[in-house]
Amino acid sequence: MRAIAHIAVTLISALAWNAWAFQSAPPASVARAPYIPAPHGNTKIAIAWFSEVSGEVELASAYGKDFQRALDHTAIAQGNVIRTGMGRAEVELQDQSTIRVGPDSIIVFPRLELLPSGTKEAIVRGLRGTIYVSLIPNYIVNKKGNDFVFTFGQQQVYLQSSGHVRLEINDKEARLALLDGKGRVEGPFGAMELARKKTFTFDLTEPSQPGVEKKIKANLMDKWDTAAVAFHQDQIATPSRIARGFYNPP
Repeated sequence: MRAIAHIAVTLISALAWNAWAFQSAPPASVARAPYIPAPHGNTKIAIAWFSEVSGEVELASAYGKDFQRALDHTAIAQGNVIRTGMGRAEVELQDQSTIRVGPDSIIVFPRLELLPSGTKEAIVRGLRGTIYVSLIPNYIVNKKGNDFVFTFGQQQVYLQSSGHVRLEINDKEARLALLDGKGRVEGPFGAMELARKKTFTFDLTEPSQPGVEKKIKANLMDKWDTAAVAFHQDQIATPSRIARGFYNPP
């Protein structure tokens, strides 16, 4: 009888241990999940995020997907779409350059990628509304190895360090103003150097040479953009960041 009782206790203990071990172990799909490298060695990473969200701002993972309310510090991935109503938003890139989106605007991120070489590539496309792009000066943050392209219609804009532009776009035309720095625009018409404090108007209904106006008309969002650029650069150039080598005055 004692032997039978001992065997019974042993079996019960073994069953109890197996049940506990099964419940404690991670799911097989997690424990054995294979590593799947990104195509061609490239990696889609979060090199952009919301640094300011105010009012009606929505984010979708891609075209045709449902929009969700955007929140501060939300990461932005390749293919994401930002749409504003009565609101505005600022997006910060990993190199501290920024994109500001005014009310009733849409932008998309066709490419946010880390290449095997370590280069970070970002392509931002303006579709509607008022959009500002400002690249951080190299003397504040060294952007070597970061490629940024701003596109609209059939045009591509390439900015140099400290480049700062404003795009106002609708279905028929786009007005691109160079607020600061240097850059160039390329399109079906060829290539053209952007001139500071001038506005370039593009007909989006047919390929043609852009018109050039020797002034920049004020936009209601200009004061917000100017203040945001100054605040952002001042926050970066702090003593702690200088000590860590982020800031090297010219």
